[in-house]
Amino acid sequence: MLLMSRFRAAFAALACVCFCICILAACDDAPPEPSKEAATGNKLPAPKTADVTKDMVAAVSAGKIASAISVHFALRASPMANTPLPVDVAIVPHRKFSVVQVYFESHDGLSTTSGEQYGPAKNIEVETPLRHQLMLMPSKEGMFVVTATVETVGEDGNVTRVFSIPVIVAAAAGSAPAAAPVATPASTPESPPVTQ
Repeated sequence: MLLMSRFRAAFAALACVCFCICILAACDDAPPEPSKEAATGNKLPAPKTADVTKDMVAAVSAGKIASAISVHFALRASPMANTPLPVDVAIVPHRKFSVVQVYFESHDGLSTTSGEQYGPAKNIEVETPLRHQLMLMPSKEGMFVVTATVETVGEDGNVTRVFSIPVIVAAAAGSAPAAAPVATPASTPESPPVTQ
């Protein structure tokens, strides 16, 4: 009986050692590398970057809609109240569209004096920037938003996408805030002359 229990203990120890060796050997198995054909065949090509002026920034998109088309802008002057503000805009399609049309809308305190509509432009090529200029007139200081509503016609039908262009307007140069009165040092009474 003693021999049988030793045999079982040795067998259990041997099985445990074999199990641990198999586990450790499996740790080094990396998944097979995909073949070059499979890697290039399944992935979509990365979109090319359009030739957008380097000083332009992307307008804020409502949701994840910038993958189909994006809007970029650059303010061509410092935004000041009662001073015309030219804004260069580039609409960059990241897929082919048959028609692109954009409506620009400003709100209270900021009016659009020219350029409130772009297009319709037809047979739009991928990554070809569509250039446009807005002329804005801020009437007061504050933070404002110009809404760009982009309507496209393409493979996915008629789609409307919304972008926001933020504009922070400073007070007009002549209307500086009132300065606080300058404090003058209090005069000290003179000491009476010393008498001897």
